Amino acid sequence: MSNPSVSIIVTNYNYEKYLPRCLRSCLSQRGAKCEVIVVDDVSTDNSISVLTPFRDKIRVVKNSKNIGVAASANEGLKMSRGQFVIRVDADDFVSADMAHFMKTYLEANHDAFCVSCDYILVDDHENVIERKYAEKDNISCGIMYRRDLLLECGGYNPDMRHREEEELRKRLGDYYKIHHLRIPFYRYRMHNHNKTKEPEYKTWEI
Repeated sequence: MSNPSVSIIVTNYNYEKYLPRCLRSCLSQRGAKCEVIVVDDVSTDNSISVLTPFRDKIRVVKNSKNIGVAASANEGLKMSRGQFVIRVDADDFVSADMAHFMKTYLEANHDAFCVSCDYILVDDHENVIERKYAEKDNISCGIMYRRDLLLECGGYNPDMRHREEEELRKRLGDYYKIHHLRIPFYRYRMHNHNKTKEPEYKTWEI
C-alpha cells in the first residue's frame, strides 16, 4: 500500500498456529490506511509457509539470526512508512476499528506521544477471560506511537528480551505524555507459550 497512515508491526517467533488469525485481524482494519509488516525472528516452525497466502498484502522481514522481540520491532520500525506505528504480537488479534480510533485520537491530541487501549484476555480458543485496563495493567502491545518521535528516541531497547514496551515508557515518561483509551481494541491470548510466563520476564516500575 502506498502512503499508509498507520504501520502495524507484527513480531513473530514460532507462532504459526496463531499467525493467520493475527494477520486477518490486522488486514481487516477499516477507516485508516494501514500497512502490515511481519518480522520473523528465525522461526523454527512453519511460520514462513503460513505467510505465503498473505504475501501480496503484507511486507515481510526475515531476520538472519534470532535477535529478540525488541530488536525485531526496531527492524519493522525501520521499514515502516506510516505516520503512526503500533505493535501486535503474532499470537494476539485486534478489533477492526483499532487503527482508526487510535490514529484519530493522536491527531486530535498533539501532546500525546502515544496512546494505549484496553484489552481483553482470551484463552486459546478465544473465549473471554477478563477485561483489563491498560492504564493499570499495561502490556507490551496495542500501543500506537508517533513514528517520528519513536525513531527520534532510538526505538526499543534491543537489550530487552521482554517488557521492552514498559522500558520504553519508563525511559520517556518524564518527557512525553502517555494517553489511554478505555476501549478494548486488543485481544491478548493466554496460552502455554506466553512470553510473560518465562522466568526472565522482568517487571518494570512505571
